[in-house]
Amino acid sequence: MKRNLITLMALLLAVGAGLALTFLPATPLPRTLEVVPPVTSKLVCAAMGEGGSLFVNGADAIATLGRDDTAASGPTMLEDQETASVIRGGHTLMGGMLVEESDTRAWVPCGEPRSQGTIVLPGAAGTDLIILNPDASEAVVDLNLYGSGGEIVALGARGIAVAPRSSRTIALSVLVEQDGPVAVEYRASRGRATVVARTDTLQTRDAAQSAAPGTEHFLAGIPQDATVATLLIANPGNERAAVEVLAQGMSLAYQPEGGTGVSVPAHSVIAVDLAASLAGEATGLRVTADVDVAVGVSTGDDTDLAFASPVGTAEALGAFGPAGGVLQLSNPGESDAAVTIAVDVIGGEQATTTATIPAGTTLSTPLEPTAPRGQAVSVTSSVALFGAITDTVTGVSVIGLTSTLAPVVEPVDAEIAPTLR
Repeated sequence: MKRNLITLMALLLAVGAGLALTFLPATPLPRTLEVVPPVTSKLVCAAMGEGGSLFVNGADAIATLGRDDTAASGPTMLEDQETASVIRGGHTLMGGMLVEESDTRAWVPCGEPRSQGTIVLPGAAGTDLIILNPDASEAVVDLNLYGSGGEIVALGARGIAVAPRSSRTIALSVLVEQDGPVAVEYRASRGRATVVARTDTLQTRDAAQSAAPGTEHFLAGIPQDATVATLLIANPGNERAAVEVLAQGMSLAYQPEGGTGVSVPAHSVIAVDLAASLAGEATGLRVTADVDVAVGVSTGDDTDLAFASPVGTAEALGAFGPAGGVLQLSNPGESDAAVTIAVDVIGGEQATTTATIPAGTTLSTPLEPTAPRGQAVSVTSSVALFGAITDTVTGVSVIGLTSTLAPVVEPVDAEIAPTLR
């Protein structure tokens, strides 16, 4: 009897404790938490013709435009590329297409899809605009065209529709009949696109990439003994632009003849010939303006030109492309740069060298042409640099160096939804 009473009392105590817990206020669960978004990149690589070779590094996947992805890892070279490709990866993603025809070759960097951008060109003759849409929805693009005399009104420049995961080619020479430099500003009213200008001459085929306008630009890759070095400046805004140009040669920085007090009218583009004042040195350019402008440089010789778009500055830079060429590094800072250069030959050995680049100057150093499957070049520096790899042995090509630093990604607040499963 006593045992049963003890058991009953224990049961009553347990039930009472359980009932008491039900009256306690519920502890609120956290509804938000900080999440760091993953850093992913997408680049579109335009095909310039038959037999192009695609060089890709840092990609997780490669796909022909409109096809399913194929997994990728490490430096990759794909030959005989006749159609555009889309590559995906992290912050170190880089790629470009090497076009070889006759005795010349040109380099076409892969570009990210944007809702707007500007391309500057020395002329419209023989030039096609390739508009690539890598996304699963339709893109609609409007073109604004500018020449040395102001805005160019062209029939068929608005409402250009590009189907999902496809491309469309527009003959710029049909839209622009006048001679002289021309700028193409594109804006996507729906979706986004990567736009490349392909120019065919009697000797070679070259390409220019779009870039975002800004008040400061860095242009790398004017080689030694260049007989052509034409700076192209486009002003898509409504106010006149005042532009200054600083050349960084192999021994000092200076303002080249024609590079000071440059005035660019609104909705116009001008060409500034700098070749005679560069003294035949490997040179980088720093262009500053009081309003947003778009720039590019045409370099090479009279029979083979190469177009170079602006590049960024960073303490860590890299490129992956064909073997050989000359590495040019420019130091726009106010202190000397202590630099380490590593060249990883695919299928070969890695070579590492060090150098010091005085403030305001450009270092030019040849790379060994011994990599049939390409070479990965990486540069680390004590100060921010900009640079490119140039090739003048078989024509002229310019491979701009890109930053390999991990971008700073701010965390965002994410709300927990208990009803989601």
